[in-house]
Amino acid sequence: MFENIKIKPDIIIVDDHQIFRQGLKAIINFEGVGTIIGEASNGEEFIEQLTSLKPDLVLMDIDMPQMDGFEATQKALEIMPELKIIAFTVFSEAEYYSKMINIGAKGFILKSSGFNELEKAIEIVMKGENYFTGSIPDIHKQDLEAEVIDKATNKDIENSKTKGKMLFFPWIVNRKDSVNTQCPT
Repeated sequence: MFENIKIKPDIIIVDDHQIFRQGLKAIINFEGVGTIIGEASNGEEFIEQLTSLKPDLVLMDIDMPQMDGFEATQKALEIMPELKIIAFTVFSEAEYYSKMINIGAKGFILKSSGFNELEKAIEIVMKGENYFTGSIPDIHKQDLEAEVIDKATNKDIENSKTKGKMLFFPWIVNRKDSVNTQCPT
């Protein structure tokens, strides 16, 4: 897995539920997917730790007290633009996906996902690509697909042409009016 990248990314978990942070930390450490270098129960705590801990990746909850995941993600990317953030949340509504994409999150998965999906998301995001769960309601897929394509940089589009796929959303298949894409395998 993790070819040509840092073997185990340094990760901060930002979530207001301690038992969730502890469980996630235990499984990530046990499976060897990353090294948890910090935890925060809200966005303010996370921002305070950010420059001293210098993570490669952040697993970010959205709904938290004091500072939510939207604001924390925006502030973190102002401080460390190269930081990779995966929103890890219970919210499956399209507006949450859309807002996190616009802020700059590189991934979005649901807490109801299995560990294999989290592991895949971490791997893909650490390779410099985007990963967004396939569990989004069908009614919003076309609108979000268009928004992601519009937001894609020229580099993203060129990479997708080269690789023959875009890992934004798994349902983007063979669009005739944009780049040729395929479902990730």
